[in-house]
Amino acid sequence: MKNFNYKFIVVILLLVFTALYSKAQNSGETNKPENHIALQFYRNGEFDKAAEVYKKLYYSNRTNTYYRYLLNCYQNLKEYEKAEDLIKEQIKFNKYELSYLVDLGQVYSQIGNESKANASYQSAIKKLKADQHQVIRLANSFLSKRLNDYAEATYEEGKRLLKGAYGFQMEMAQLYYYQRNYDKMINSYLDVLAISEMYLQQVQNRLQQAVYNDVDESLTQKLKDALLLRLNKQPEVVVFSELLIWLYIQDKDFESAFIQAKALDLRLSENGQRLLALARVATNNLNFAVAIKAYQQVISKGKHLEYYFDARNELLQVMYQRISLGLDNQLDDYRRMEEALMNALDEMGTNIQTLDLVKNLAHLQAFYLGKTAEGQFLLEDAITLSGLDYRQKGNLELELADIYLLDGKVWDATIAYARVEDKNKNNTIGFEAKFRKGRLAYFIGNFEWAKGQLDVLKASTSKLIANDAAELAFFIYENTGWDSLETALETYARADLLFYQSKYDQAIQTIDSVITNFPDHEVLD
Repeated sequence: MKNFNYKFIVVILLLVFTALYSKAQNSGETNKPENHIALQFYRNGEFDKAAEVYKKLYYSNRTNTYYRYLLNCYQNLKEYEKAEDLIKEQIKFNKYELSYLVDLGQVYSQIGNESKANASYQSAIKKLKADQHQVIRLANSFLSKRLNDYAEATYEEGKRLLKGAYGFQMEMAQLYYYQRNYDKMINSYLDVLAISEMYLQQVQNRLQQAVYNDVDESLTQKLKDALLLRLNKQPEVVVFSELLIWLYIQDKDFESAFIQAKALDLRLSENGQRLLALARVATNNLNFAVAIKAYQQVISKGKHLEYYFDARNELLQVMYQRISLGLDNQLDDYRRMEEALMNALDEMGTNIQTLDLVKNLAHLQAFYLGKTAEGQFLLEDAITLSGLDYRQKGNLELELADIYLLDGKVWDATIAYARVEDKNKNNTIGFEAKFRKGRLAYFIGNFEWAKGQLDVLKASTSKLIANDAAELAFFIYENTGWDSLETALETYARADLLFYQSKYDQAIQTIDSVITNFPDHEVLD
């Protein structure tokens, strides 16, 4: 009997719980906010149902949001009389919001009554007050309906009402851009810059997109012509020169940018900062000729100015980059570079600020001039500097290890790479050391150990190192297993090492022996 009562109670509780849960679910549906329901109808294109709900919401709470949705519903349903009544009621509710007159004009236009539409638009403009924000709101309302001429008339009326307090040049320039009236757009932007140079960045941001989309470069040329004309008339307005320099840079015309920047620097008796910035941009765009001229112009100002050493240092970096890229590839070029670097280090000393110069000079002496002992000495001395961070010291030690390998000191190079890796286990310097250690193992024919090192690096956080490691590991894998001694790959790897050591004649002879002795080997590809 007790067991029966227990089962009966459990069943009753389950039924009650199910009923309550079902009621809660249904209640959740029915109590869903009406604005969510209306929005769902609207998004589904059920404008008749949406209008019914929005009408109820609008008359209970006359927000602009409900008004807009209800108006859109009526317009989509082509119920223009209801739309007109709604707008007129909204105008009574808020007679100071002139955008409602634009809504009314649009409805008249939709029913084909253009005269009433134009009258409504003109009425809105006539009601304007000397209020900058009201003018912008009305113009935006016209713009949203692509009534650009009325938007322009709104700005003109606002300018008249405000009597020079605000000229709407930025807004009108954007309007002219939409209309593709580039002459007026440019003049509007230059007018606002003539008022205050503080708008320069904003104007540049606006023009950037326009210039980017200027496929036939007609806008770019118009802008250059307009700026040069303004500079002739108003040479005292420096911001026009600054905008012209910016435009030349956008157009990758660094020579013209340099001419303008140099003239402005001299005219304003500047300290070279403008020229230094231009040199850096030119360098990033591989325009070394302009970069070198700009750096030299800063250097010519003398050591007493704050940018002298930056310009001197970066000029040497550019000259070295030309050698690295093979643009200057004669022995005389290398010797001139060596002399320039040595003179700079004599003047500025070996310190943390000149580490790049030290590293470049050591590399140049070792890899280009065959002076491995001099390169090693420079690096060994720089590594002892106090205050080096792990990255600075690691880069110097990697360069030193590379020179050991270049000089045929395989054991010293192996130890040096291992030391850098051990001190930098979880950073890019350590990953690079591990890759070079694996590459060294490949050079000397220790392929299994090399693959082990390289396979680990495939998951490196440095994409470049991971790609290099994967490429070399795949090359080793693809070319092993052809013979038990791996003689062909060993010979090829030895040729690779000879190329690394700039022993080109020996390297070519070694490659020839691979072709002669292993005509069917995969490595020939």
